[in-house]
Amino acid sequence: KIFILVTGLFLILPSAVIAQTAVNVEDISNVLVDLERRAPADVRALNSAQISAEVAAVVKAVYADVGQRVSAGELLVELDAGDYQLSLSQAQANLASSQAQKASADAKLSRAEDLVKDNYLSDDTLLDRQTDAIVWGAQIRANEVAVAIAQRSLDKCRVLAPFDGVVVERMAQIGSYIGNGSPLLRVTQTDQFELDAEIPSDVADSLLMSDEISFVSRGQQWPVKLLRLSPVIEAERRSRRARLAFGNEAPAIGRSGEVVWHVSKGMLPSNLLSRRNGALGIFVHDQGKAVFKPLPGAQEGRPVAVDLPAGAEIITVGRNRLQDGDSVSVRR
Repeated sequence: KIFILVTGLFLILPSAVIAQTAVNVEDISNVLVDLERRAPADVRALNSAQISAEVAAVVKAVYADVGQRVSAGELLVELDAGDYQLSLSQAQANLASSQAQKASADAKLSRAEDLVKDNYLSDDTLLDRQTDAIVWGAQIRANEVAVAIAQRSLDKCRVLAPFDGVVVERMAQIGSYIGNGSPLLRVTQTDQFELDAEIPSDVADSLLMSDEISFVSRGQQWPVKLLRLSPVIEAERRSRRARLAFGNEAPAIGRSGEVVWHVSKGMLPSNLLSRRNGALGIFVHDQGKAVFKPLPGAQEGRPVAVDLPAGAEIITVGRNRLQDGDSVSVRR
């Protein structure tokens, strides 16, 4: 009898063990991920100007070279101003001459007005004196304009930095004659810059709703803030341009990388989804049982939002042959 009882137990136990499937489980907090998007981006200066000559002259001196930092208003290039100084002097002399002529015309007009009152001078002569005064007044204004033009030309012989920046290219050479419009230097602004990103048009709107955006480059990361997103879709690339600003810290101008933004948080990875009876869902461990939870709206290859209580155990390994309600043995 004892032998038969033991044999019966031996026959029952293996069948129970075989019915269980060994699985691995993870706490739901350990498997959820944030859904993010990425797009190419690079750091660009707000201004990068090619500084050109505005007058024709010989280059007298160059005070800034490639790689040198310059401040707004700093003298970069000096041109030979001899001819323009002479033109200014001539314009000033013409102005002084017209002012003297105007003073003489005014004096003659004043005397003529007195003589007309006493009938010693005709009205026609008075009109001539008035005309002379008007003509010389107009000549003074024309000469004042000529002086201003000559002064501007003289001032243009001193080429100044338009903003704080760095000289990235030098074309001006001392002793060379350059014409109006000839390039002298190229300066890139360093105190104002933005992140320029090319966002795919089909996901661009999600950037507007994201509250966590960063720039990633060479293993480093900087938080950024969206300034503006172009409403225009560039036809060739099917993308929209976005400009973003850095906070207190920023990479060097010209740095390339990716702009990364979070679309959703707490998403279930697509590799944990299983399909049963035509529905996509997730297997959850519950008191030794595998429970299949359908996830409406889930799509193959895409993370999906889940609504499960904290502490729920997600079956991560061994779920391929599971069916809803199967017994499982958990390996932790």
